[in-house]
Amino acid sequence: MNENVTRPSFGPAHQFPMTFGQILDRIFRLMRSQLKLFIAVSTVPAVAMVLMMALFFAIAFIPIFSQLPKQPDPAQMFRLMIPSMIFIMPLSLVIFALYLAASIHAAMQANLGIPITFREAYQVAWKRIGRYLWLLFLAYIIAFLPMLVIELMMFAGMGLLTAGHTELSPGYFFLIPLGMLLFIAAMVYGVIMAMRLSLAFPASLAEDLTARAALRRSGQLTQGAKGRIFLVLLVIYALGYAAEMVGIMVLVVVIGIGALAMAACGVQLLSVTGIIGIVLASLCFAAFLYLWMSLLWSAFSASCAVLYHDQRLRKEGPPPALPSMFVENQA
Repeated sequence: MNENVTRPSFGPAHQFPMTFGQILDRIFRLMRSQLKLFIAVSTVPAVAMVLMMALFFAIAFIPIFSQLPKQPDPAQMFRLMIPSMIFIMPLSLVIFALYLAASIHAAMQANLGIPITFREAYQVAWKRIGRYLWLLFLAYIIAFLPMLVIELMMFAGMGLLTAGHTELSPGYFFLIPLGMLLFIAAMVYGVIMAMRLSLAFPASLAEDLTARAALRRSGQLTQGAKGRIFLVLLVIYALGYAAEMVGIMVLVVVIGIGALAMAACGVQLLSVTGIIGIVLASLCFAAFLYLWMSLLWSAFSASCAVLYHDQRLRKEGPPPALPSMFVENQA
């Protein structure tokens, strides 16, 4: 993967602010030019997630299955699943922070017309992994903590209303609408804050900023531009969602045809051939999900790179020279 180095065929980023259509066109061409690199970078979180899910399954479910045909003990299930989730969730956060830094760095380099490799992207990300982990954690807390608090309050309220009662309490008719309104308000706040903080990662990477400084810098760069950033990311999400629906429908049709063909040939579901068919169908579905998630998150990284460059031009004008980190990498 490290030897496959290609310079973007469409040239370095323009030194003038772009229109909405030009931004989308730039993102598309950046994705097309560096598709292999983006997918390669995405293999790290994909493989890590598969391994973590396998570990979670081994820790939490294999001991439970070993008790069959006896009824599994719910208390034992709880004792096994909670520790494994406590281990896996922080590890997932570390891996995702590493991936975001590597992917956005690769996108920014490619956007400037500088060749970048898989190894170089992850070397940059790993060098400041603590910073990027803290940045991701802070951004998530700032944007989505109100939603989590409201969810916990709703669950706690419903638990108190149902404690010791066999019928629905009248408080439900007040708590549920109020909770929904508060949750929608928190969601709107979360989206606004997510747009405000959307350029924190590229700012930290390009300007060598600490997590808190990168959050402040993102707030400066996105001032007056949150609507445009939201529309760009909305288009990316809409295209990704449409691709997901089309891909799932194609898979369902293909798998359905295969299942009908096996049934017509008298193949039993639990036979060797049937199990092979199930495994192949599962692998096809997993491969599709991997490819779809790789493209979606790569598009997000490319969007961050293009929007960051565009907002710097809008706020500060053309730079007199490339940032030092880009010059070093180009050399």
